[in-house]
Amino acid sequence: MSQTAHGSLLRGRQIFLTGFMATGKSKVGPILARRLDRRFVDTDELIVETAGKSIPRIFAEDGEAAFRRIERGCVARAAGMPDAVIALGGGAVTQEGNWDTIRASGICLCLRASAETIFKRLRRTEGERPLMAGLTDEGRMAKIRSMLAARAPFYDRADAFVESTEYRAPEETVQLAVSELEGLQSRWGAGRPMLMESEGEQTGMETVLVDLGSRSYPIQIGHGTLSDFGRAYAARGLGSAAAVVTNPTVAPLYLDPVRAGLEAQGVAVTVVEVPDGEEYKTLETAGRIYGELIQAGLDRRSCIVTLGGGVVGDTAGFVAATYLRGIDFVQVPTTLEAQVDASVGGKTGVDHPLGKNMIGAFHQPRLVYIDTETLMTLPRREVVAGMAEVIKHGLIRDGDLVRFLEREIESVADLAVEPEKLVGLIARNCRIKADVVAADETEAGLREILNYGHTVGHAIEAVTNYTDYKHGEAVMLGMLAAGRIGVIKGFWKPSE
Repeated sequence: MSQTAHGSLLRGRQIFLTGFMATGKSKVGPILARRLDRRFVDTDELIVETAGKSIPRIFAEDGEAAFRRIERGCVARAAGMPDAVIALGGGAVTQEGNWDTIRASGICLCLRASAETIFKRLRRTEGERPLMAGLTDEGRMAKIRSMLAARAPFYDRADAFVESTEYRAPEETVQLAVSELEGLQSRWGAGRPMLMESEGEQTGMETVLVDLGSRSYPIQIGHGTLSDFGRAYAARGLGSAAAVVTNPTVAPLYLDPVRAGLEAQGVAVTVVEVPDGEEYKTLETAGRIYGELIQAGLDRRSCIVTLGGGVVGDTAGFVAATYLRGIDFVQVPTTLEAQVDASVGGKTGVDHPLGKNMIGAFHQPRLVYIDTETLMTLPRREVVAGMAEVIKHGLIRDGDLVRFLEREIESVADLAVEPEKLVGLIARNCRIKADVVAADETEAGLREILNYGHTVGHAIEAVTNYTDYKHGEAVMLGMLAAGRIGVIKGFWKPSE
């Protein structure tokens, strides 16, 4: 294939290079990127830029745990850069959160080299590698062998492998890498989501990582991508049996592609329909779902897929948190409010007559899969209500988002924007919430800012029996009330 053909073939999916230190990632990566007409990103360089100091200093002053936290954020940042060859640090793949990012964003190519080759290259490398600091030659070789053995199970997860020998020029290694990529495409064909033809009618997917260590998960956002959900589900290694929980409003529109996609991956699907509306977000509804899961024989290896808005997501997520003491679940939100807010962050629960969301659990999903095309079937009132959470995110965290909304809120509310812009808007909101959740998963402090407008809003919903106002409408009123309280208390100045 020509360079142009390669670029077209792989566009929209990242190529991650992994391998032990001194296997040639920093030399092979830039050449491979030029060959495929891509940018080259070295996550080690992003780490230095983020921390404002060298990697040896990070290890010496802050420790390896701090380095790995910074590294996870930089891997996620690199994954969001379009069409890249991304060189990972040698230990990045030992972190499950990084694998979540890799699997959600692209493919992984591993460069391999013998312990002897690595030893010789490290002796020629200027500067000390933090994990090899202060070792004699004998100690260094022993540590190389030990670390290679410990990391082998992680490197073995890669999609393809290339030997980087002592006598092979980087250009030769790149040619082998290209051949491996061609082979992957040939074997996987259209049945694998990692390498996708760019000529289709879908927009490129954006991925946002909710960085929670071992509980990290990707949010995948695209337009017209619902038919690919089954492949995204399978790529996460989720259960071979799944219950799709939905409602009679959403099911006629979107159940078929979700169910077909799962079944195409060999997943046994049970469909559970629950009534539509906040008034059904109750323990009684949860009990009904439990019963259907038990009758279907779902076990701890099974998964719940929520297909619908916030009510379905919250209720079925709560069931996932408590069924058999907790099973995996995946969010497929179909309303604006759910896509920008409710599906992200792991808050699950049901209402009680004395208060909203009084019964629940923090239980993070394994994947959030968003197709913005589902918004096109929403009534305008539902879209406008969902804008409350978008406005909230701007006011608490993102002045540029507020200025964007001041210019284009009408066109967004009418869904009269390009699919790419809509995908970008949803992704921007998801990043805001993901950043807050990563910093405060269980609402011990910072996460409380996400409740802006919700205290009064929940009260309005409760006194009107959850029937008079949409959740977003109540939140809008709550934000207005919070603003007025702020003026009365002297925190804000009255508008002129």
